[in-house]
Amino acid sequence: MKINLNASKAEIRRSARQRRASLADELRQRLDAAINRHLLDLAERLQPSLVAAFRAFDGEPDLLPALHELESRSARLALPVVQKDPTHAGGAGGARICFRRWASGSQLHANNFGILEPVGTLEVGLAEIDLALVPLVAWDAAGGRLGMGASFYDRLFQPFADEPRPLRVGVAYGVQEVDRVPLEPWDVPLHMVLTENGCLDCRPQQGTR
Repeated sequence: MKINLNASKAEIRRSARQRRASLADELRQRLDAAINRHLLDLAERLQPSLVAAFRAFDGEPDLLPALHELESRSARLALPVVQKDPTHAGGAGGARICFRRWASGSQLHANNFGILEPVGTLEVGLAEIDLALVPLVAWDAAGGRLGMGASFYDRLFQPFADEPRPLRVGVAYGVQEVDRVPLEPWDVPLHMVLTENGCLDCRPQQGTR
């Protein structure tokens, strides 16, 4: 069963990444612009004080325009940083993510995955975050999320899995939606998914676009 589940996840991941990568540049720019507009609309409703986001990688939506605008509205920002995690099953070679403060003009460097992350800024605890924007590879309408396979975000959010805050909002393109993401007991569902089509509320009994 475990082998079948892993194979299913691998196939969904491969297919969703392929669909995302196949988006033409002009279309991607239009989709990104729509996603940024919807993000600003969401932030206008929520008025978050601290927003944890991500820098685009592997064809993910580029949120920089909206993040710069949120910063101009006095929102504080944070980005994920990969760190060694001796408590993880991988031992000293294992890794986890945390969030660190980021602002326009802050120094960034590429980690081992090639993803830009802040350097030398303060770590931000999850309890401080109002809105967490989460990257993903595939998603479903129930809030199921499939990432790259390292379970970084699931392990990060696990202590807050049943909490309404930080609000976990997956950010992706509509082409990355699947009928159902195969979930395991430790997978943490999203509260919402933000795409070019708007914000889908995935919480039980509130699933409206």
